[in-house]
Amino acid sequence: MSRSNPVRLEGVNRATGEVVMQLDLFSEEETKPGPDKVRYDWNPHAGRHINLPKALARKLWHKDSGYDQNARDIFGFFLAHSPDGAEPLRLTFAEISEILGPAPKTVRVAVETLHRGGLLLEAEKFGRMRFYRVNPRAGYDGPARTQVEATKDARFPVVPAPEAPAKPKRRKAA
Repeated sequence: MSRSNPVRLEGVNRATGEVVMQLDLFSEEETKPGPDKVRYDWNPHAGRHINLPKALARKLWHKDSGYDQNARDIFGFFLAHSPDGAEPLRLTFAEISEILGPAPKTVRVAVETLHRGGLLLEAEKFGRMRFYRVNPRAGYDGPARTQVEATKDARFPVVPAPEAPAKPKRRKAA
């Protein structure tokens, strides 16, 4: 005797083995490869989502993490504004400052702290300008197979934040 559950739908006729219901999980557009692929739509906040290790996030946002509020804000900015995959965020500290609010020096100090801790990795350098990307071990926007490739050369993030190296003392001119 089978019990009928109003929530559960039978997909196979158990007597004959015939498939009576087939779920179409992916529409034709979602399975197409290429740049026209439909992305997930998580209304009301549609768009890409980032894989972020919860244990690392708990440590990073703890008051004794060694990362101040500015560093956490800048890390969140990099997570939210970085392009897909392991591409760097190609914005200067002044441009980040205009968008986020703190002074460019504050942005620079926070990025240096995040870089020392391995949460941000230097990706490109043009003269004196450096562009950083989020460490794929700390957060990644893209398919799992590309995250596996991206983490092969990435160091492990460190919490609490490492101390800044001591600056050499300047000699006074005679």
